[in-house]
Amino acid sequence: MYATVKDIMSFMESIAPSALAEDWDNTGLAVGAEDHGVKKVLVALDVIDPVVDEAVKLGADLILTHHPMLLFRKINSITKQDALGRRIYRLIETEIAAFSAHTNLDVAKGGTNDILAELIGLTDIEILEETWAEALKKLVVYVPESHLEAVRDAMGGAGGGHIGNYSHCTFQTAGEGTFLPLAGTAPFIGKEGVLERTAEVRLETIAPAGKVSTILQKVRAVHPYEEMAYDVYPVEQKGKTEGIGRIGNLKQPVTFSELAAVLKKRLNLEGVLRLVGDPNQKIQRVGLCTGSGADFMAAAKKQGAEVYLTGDLKFHEAQKALEMGLCVADITHYASEVLVVPVLQKALLQEARARGWDLEVVCSEVNGQTFWTV
Repeated sequence: MYATVKDIMSFMESIAPSALAEDWDNTGLAVGAEDHGVKKVLVALDVIDPVVDEAVKLGADLILTHHPMLLFRKINSITKQDALGRRIYRLIETEIAAFSAHTNLDVAKGGTNDILAELIGLTDIEILEETWAEALKKLVVYVPESHLEAVRDAMGGAGGGHIGNYSHCTFQTAGEGTFLPLAGTAPFIGKEGVLERTAEVRLETIAPAGKVSTILQKVRAVHPYEEMAYDVYPVEQKGKTEGIGRIGNLKQPVTFSELAAVLKKRLNLEGVLRLVGDPNQKIQRVGLCTGSGADFMAAAKKQGAEVYLTGDLKFHEAQKALEMGLCVADITHYASEVLVVPVLQKALLQEARARGWDLEVVCSEVNGQTFWTV
């Protein structure tokens, strides 16, 4: 059985939900048809010409990247007189789809920032700056005592009442329900035209806003009443939170120069690594943001970081770091994020095995590092 482009998109949505992406981002399917069959996927950081050449040579049906093909570009026309236009033409002509997961993959658990944090051995890893929070609702259902447990199980099974590592979290209050069945009804309890009083339970729980409709559907399936009474309330609490960047601790303190040597080795940065700050500064708490993350230096410093790792550092940003007393390592945009390529390959292969897809997933061999040194 072969996967489709839509299958791959659904898998990526499960590990890096598009809701986590920044508003300005262009994540998702840039070129291709969702119903197109996929036998081979090429995973890369960017959709650049050498990667497209590689995909054509390999016979890939889909290029899966971190960086969007259309990032920061407003396209008014697609012609072969423009480099991007030629690239789009070639993908269409060779029937190769292009899909990306960008800032949503930076933010998601297990994404680029977590991969970098784990690579350098950080512990007690936390989000550097929150960018997304799950909206919650309070769901209240009124149910006769005879069907209380069935309704509770339906709520919990559909995603209601999940708090931390606990599920089926509810609160119940006993009470009395009244109703008068009108002409044409078929009441579970009582008789047409007679006011009925019955022992009921007010069962309430907290649920993600996006799951409320599904929970109500599952509850209705086991609720005995012809017309189920329920309430949905907005609440101030937030559910799961996600965010950009990470901060954590090294197991043992090291000097900045010692940390730099580790970074050069693990990120293959010989001759490229730029540093700001005292090489003898003792380092244990590390903040980081893959890609271009200088905007979050102050947040890292506020949370106790002695060093900050990111890419694309500018001169005046380096000056600000010195003024804050914060060491910074510019590990380059490419090196900080290309780490995600083999991780995506492994995850997609595992999904293919679980789903029974006949799918080959290949890591790009193109070196997309744009900088070299003399």
